[in-house]
Amino acid sequence: MGKSQLKQLKERLKTSGFTGQTNIKKNPKRVPAATRADKDEMLMSIRAEFNPFEIKTTRQKHGDILGRRVQGAVGKPGLSKQIGEENRRRTLKRELERKNKVGSVIDRRFGENDPTMTPEERMLERFTRERQARSSRSSTLFNLEDDDMYEADTLTHYGQSLSLDQDDFGANNQFSDNDDDSGLKRSTPDHDYTGDGSDIEGPERKKSKNEVMKEIIAKSKMHKHERQKAKDEDLEEIENLDSEVNDLRALLFKSSASASTQPDSMPSDANRDTEYDEHVREMAFDRRAKPSDRTKTEEEIAEENAKKLKELEAQRLRRMRGEVSEEEDDGTPKGRAPQADDLGDDFLSDDAAGFGFGRGLDESDSESELEGEEIEDSEVEESEEEETDNVDGGNFEPSEDGQPLPMAQAILKKRPTKKSQSDNSEPNTGLAFTYECPSSYQELQSIVGEHNLENQIVIIERILTLHHPSLNKDNKGKLMKFGPLLLEHVLALADESTQLNNNSFNKLIQKIHDLAKSYPESMAEAFREQLTIVRRRLQAAIVADSGQPTDYPLPSDMLLFAVIGVIFSTSDHFHLVVTPAMLLMGQHLAQFPVKTAGDLAAGSLLTQLFSRYQSLSKRYVPEAINYINLSILSYVKQSAIPEGFPLSQTVTKVVIEGNNNSILLRNLQLPDIMCDTPLTSMSTPAEKQLVLSILKSDLNSLKTFSSLWKGKDAYKEIFEPSLDLLEILETELGKSSKRAATLAPISKTIKDMGDLLRKLIKMQTVNRKPLALQQHKPIPIATYAPKFEANYSVDKKSYDPNVQRQEISKLKAQVKKERKGALRELRKDNAFIAREKLVAKKKKDREYHEMLARLERSVASQG
Repeated sequence: MGKSQLKQLKERLKTSGFTGQTNIKKNPKRVPAATRADKDEMLMSIRAEFNPFEIKTTRQKHGDILGRRVQGAVGKPGLSKQIGEENRRRTLKRELERKNKVGSVIDRRFGENDPTMTPEERMLERFTRERQARSSRSSTLFNLEDDDMYEADTLTHYGQSLSLDQDDFGANNQFSDNDDDSGLKRSTPDHDYTGDGSDIEGPERKKSKNEVMKEIIAKSKMHKHERQKAKDEDLEEIENLDSEVNDLRALLFKSSASASTQPDSMPSDANRDTEYDEHVREMAFDRRAKPSDRTKTEEEIAEENAKKLKELEAQRLRRMRGEVSEEEDDGTPKGRAPQADDLGDDFLSDDAAGFGFGRGLDESDSESELEGEEIEDSEVEESEEEETDNVDGGNFEPSEDGQPLPMAQAILKKRPTKKSQSDNSEPNTGLAFTYECPSSYQELQSIVGEHNLENQIVIIERILTLHHPSLNKDNKGKLMKFGPLLLEHVLALADESTQLNNNSFNKLIQKIHDLAKSYPESMAEAFREQLTIVRRRLQAAIVADSGQPTDYPLPSDMLLFAVIGVIFSTSDHFHLVVTPAMLLMGQHLAQFPVKTAGDLAAGSLLTQLFSRYQSLSKRYVPEAINYINLSILSYVKQSAIPEGFPLSQTVTKVVIEGNNNSILLRNLQLPDIMCDTPLTSMSTPAEKQLVLSILKSDLNSLKTFSSLWKGKDAYKEIFEPSLDLLEILETELGKSSKRAATLAPISKTIKDMGDLLRKLIKMQTVNRKPLALQQHKPIPIATYAPKFEANYSVDKKSYDPNVQRQEISKLKAQVKKERKGALRELRKDNAFIAREKLVAKKKKDREYHEMLARLERSVASQG
């Protein structure tokens, strides 16, 4: 049975010589400690032997192999933790206590922070350094030879150094032989110095306050006098220059006159001076720039326009009733011609013309435009217009021979002729300046129905101006209702063939565009309603019998699709207006039967619109390309189509005969869709021109689609049917000269389009690669054979043959180890700081509660 821990401890202490009799020398095993330090060390080892909880042993995986000692297998975590805690108390705790504290006293005494020095050593070292500093100061204070440390304490006499470094008979001596070098001579004492001591001044006496103030006042007066003197000198110099101006001017004019008389004798620099003087004199007469008015906001401009329109309407009503206007109350005739002594402010300009809103009833005759001339002066233009009014109204003064004045004759000659309108009436005639905003289509027709297109534009502009949203809170709702009415009115005008050719028709579309930008929701709903109406008529036309007349397509339908492409974004993936419009257009191209030339023209216009819709998004539209192929096929004779050519449906052939070399092709227009001539009876030149222009338009659309979709992978599959049809048409034109003469205007276009498609299809075919199975990386077969190292070593950790890669791996492992150690230390530091803060907080709270308890006890004792 083994001994207990107590017995083992006693035996160990006795063996070490700490217990029992120490003077007996019979026991050879007892080895007494020599010094106190050895005894302490021995006690620490004994304590460690009998405290197994402080030693931590890591169990080895393979046990002890050949007596190999693994680093870190045995450790003392408690001791390590205690050492780390002490180190942190010595460093981190002090930093934590000094944090956010300013003005601490730092002890800079010698040896104070050196723990290895005893207090006696510190005192001895301080005494030694103090004696050395005193001896050095006392030895160098009056040492004239020491210039290194005390250069400022050099002895002088009358500004001359008494140092013995300079030789009295050196090069700088005043008695040297080189008397000419006066710059190197010593400065001699003043010759007035007698040497009896009477001239030696004593210490300077401190000035009194009165003397100081007198000195300041004297200096101020002196500076003021100097400034006044400088000012007088400047004034005198200016007066002298002014007196010589006339002489200088005479010289300048004389030089310029001589330069004009003798240009060859004057040098080039004199010419430049003369030109410079001329430019300077011209600059004196230049008009100075005037500040411009502040830029007005949109609300201010709208309010100002509405106010002026109301004023003009009030004036028109007064003139209509025969009342005297406010401008004529002063007795000055409004329409008089300007005289020579007029200042240009006694006659009024036409405010309505400045707005472009028309001139009213009595101003229709005075409206004229001087084409081909530029009148720089606005007053001359206004005077000419007023004299024109006098001539037309018969209010001018005739000459003695009964003929008009020469100026009136000149104006009559300059006056241009009016352009003929659709209804042979002058624009802006009989228009009011204010109109109510219509709330229904009947009210709009009652306002604009009796006027031509130009006057309708003026009326609509005035309605939009008078009902601007910034003028009244109700105007926004009125304009939201007015937008759909205006759209319906424009579509109704589009069905009139006479209105489509008018250049002013685009201005109405611009107004719709502006309203759609301002009120997108109401205008989008209006466009969707119009698309619904067009869809109903399209479905009715599709299911109708071949001989039954239909009201589809109309020019307003094509205009509606075109306006949608202009106003709304056609590149969106889904749009509330554009997407239904594209579906409706695709339904027309795919299902609507083509019987007449108008039907063929409508489909060609829709393909053009599709190409514009997809100019940005470049999406594939199968209906458009299929319609173009069917259109090309309709121009090919049935006999020219080879056997086995796929035909999905029956196509109405275009029958056109004769020699058409003299026909000039044109662009398609909206009235072309109203042509009801069957495709089988194209006989007149206009009908031939139309069908040939339709084929050219389809080929242009095909070229546009080719450029849009040339980056798609399916380009070959999309355009190969079109190329086959073009090749059939080319073959037909090559075999039959009669057929070539019939399609002569577009034969070159057909050939060019075929060459382009062949070239692009060939390029797409070259870039293609055949399909193949996906290439995978070979998967290795799993092996379970163990890996052996022939030169295995326990201490060797890497068997990489590359030395550089092995060194890099070592460095990476070392960096990883150091990083882990640094993170571990940082975590321990944070835990220590948290513990210290918690201790400090507990101490503070305890002191606070003790203070409160003490105060409560004192208050309780007093009560």
